[in-house]
Amino acid sequence: MDRPKHAVRNRMTHLHSFLFRVTRGRFGRSIRGAPVLVLESRGRKSGKVRSVPLLYVEDDGDWVVMASSGGDEHHPAWYLNIEAEPRVTVVTEAGRRDALALPTAGEERDRLFADLVAIYPSFDRYRERTTRALPVVRLRPTG
Repeated sequence: MDRPKHAVRNRMTHLHSFLFRVTRGRFGRSIRGAPVLVLESRGRKSGKVRSVPLLYVEDDGDWVVMASSGGDEHHPAWYLNIEAEPRVTVVTEAGRRDALALPTAGEERDRLFADLVAIYPSFDRYRERTTRALPVVRLRPTG
């Protein structure tokens, strides 16, 4: 992705996360009808808490998200962060919950990918733009 486009997307992501948190989910809780959560993970290099809004589906009490990065050839930073430290915080309209980020694989990943495409068809187009497999991550509440 070219730098200007990437910079705009980053600023929009930060603004969305900020507004979601300060309005307690009244702003930014959905995109095109698909529900949004804010994932807080610890930066693998900086150690700082990083926030990103993500579309999700619920499955068996867990939240499920995709590391699509709009179909870029590289995984998004938040995914690299959870590989290094899978303990995260999930912020929804209902509040904040600690969770464990668990990448999915095989049939489970394929089923959950289809569920995500059902709520946001652009995910399927993102898959076509890249040669990498788009990770699907289960966020399991802890505590």
